[in-house]
Parts: sequence; C-alpha cells; structure tokens
Amino acid sequence: MSALISKISTARRIVFESTPVKLKFPLQDVTVSQVTETNSVNNPVLEDGFVAISQNQFQLKVSGLATYFATNGKEIQVAPEPGADPAHVNLYLQGSVFGAILHQRKILPLHGSSFSWQGKGICICGETLAGKSSLTTSFCLEGGGLLADDVTPIRMLDGQPIIIPRSGHVKLWKDSMEALGLDTVNLETTGSGEPKYHQPLPQPGDKNTPLTHIIVLETGAVNHMIHETLSGVAAFTALRNQIYRWEYLPAMPETEAAYLQQLINISKTIPITKVTRPENIAIKETKNYFRSIIK
Repeated sequence: MSALISKISTARRIVFESTPVKLKFPLQDVTVSQVTETNSVNNPVLEDGFVAISQNQFQLKVSGLATYFATNGKEIQVAPEPGADPAHVNLYLQGSVFGAILHQRKILPLHGSSFSWQGKGICICGETLAGKSSLTTSFCLEGGGLLADDVTPIRMLDGQPIIIPRSGHVKLWKDSMEALGLDTVNLETTGSGEPKYHQPLPQPGDKNTPLTHIIVLETGAVNHMIHETLSGVAAFTALRNQIYRWEYLPAMPETEAAYLQQLINISKTIPITKVTRPENIAIKETKNYFRSIIK
C-alpha cells in the first residue's frame, strides 16, 4: 500500500445516504457526511492512485474500504464500500483524513502522543511501534492527563505552542495492555485481525496546555537507554521529520510555508530530546528514564 496511506468527539451533522456507519471525528466544527460517491479534487498537484491533493482539497481511496474527500479544513465526505468494517472506516477518518484537515487549517500535527505531567505538556514523537502510546499511558496512570494519542495538533497562541486535546483514550496492542496491567474486556477495538484496544484515560482540566518538551523516541542497537539534547539544525530537522503526513505538503505550498516559521520558533524555544532505547525493554524502566529527563 502506498506510503501516503497509513490511522474524538462524535462528528456533527452526519448525513447518511446509504447503509449508515457511525462516523467519529476529533474536531466538532467539521461537517462529516456519509455519501454514496465523494467529490473529486480539482486540478490536483499530487496524484498517485491512492491520494489526490491540492492546497484545499484532499481525496483518499482505500480499496475495499472507503473513499474520503476533505475540503477547506471544514467538510469531509465519506463513501464506505459495501460491507466495510466501520472501525476501519473510522481509523482512516481519524488518521490520514484528520491529518489532511489539519494541514488545510495550517495547524501543525506532530506524529506523537502527548500528556500533561506536573504542569508540563509533553509530546512523545516517533515511528509506529516506538512506544509512544504505551509510555503516555504509563504516565497517565500515575497522575498525568491524556491530551492526544498518535497525532498531536499544535496551535500557536501569542507565540507559545499549545497542544490541542483530541481524545480521552489511547490505542494499545494487547501485549502493551497486559504489560500495563490493563484489562481488554468490554473495550472497543480498531477492527478485526490483530486490533488495538481503545483504553480510556484521565484528561487534564486545563484545555490550553502549553507544549514544554518534545521527546523523539526510537529503538536502536544499544544495550541501555541513551539521550541527547538537540539544537540548531538538528533540532529543526528532527521536528520537521515528525510532522504527521508530511508527504502531503509538496502539494500544499501555503501550509508548508506557514509551518516553516512555526518549526523555527518551536525548535528554538522548546527542548527537543532524542532518546534511543533497546528493542526489548520494560515500559516501567523506559518511563523511569523519561522522568529523569523531562524538563
């Protein structure tokens, strides 16, 4: 499948024109409609058979599942195929399509999970299987508050990056649930096959949590955990690499230009730490290491 295709309050004004699917979307001010056929992108800048993108229009076709169309950061059309798994339909709606809407709004999305901890707003970035959601959960189970899972939207307020909260649950694999001592009974899942489980977590009362520390987590050929504080070009590049669905940006020059200044500001003012962990290490041990470096 194309590299462009990879994943919360209920959407408003859901219009059903065929067998209804309960559509869920993280932003309440976006109109989400179920249709039999979506609109197409006018004069796409990027098109590869899976996606078609221009500055303010986006279409995603997932064979055997659904076609999605998003426009102007405000409206989404979803055309599920007959028999499509509703959980999988929502997975793309809350992932790739969510990323497109944020790009259209010029709201910077980082590929990371975030939480509040002792008055700080922490975002853990990294690739799939890095351990972002598991670590976030471990902090939230000990007094932290969940802000976002997997995709963390950042808006600028008076020059300060603010984390936009997006959900009250994280998605965890079964082995992570077991390692954290959590029960999978009666939890919603991401669909059939080997699903993740939607684990509810406490959220902070303050909805304007400043971003105070970004940690880029990766696995490597190391015997113990190591970290380094990034600065200058290294900090900027690391942050740029953590933009969720960055591959859409060549077709969205206005958004790419808007992000440039945001990335410069954040990389200069917010600590960015790169952490490398061994492939096999306990969640608790990783969390204890993070506690020692969180600023």
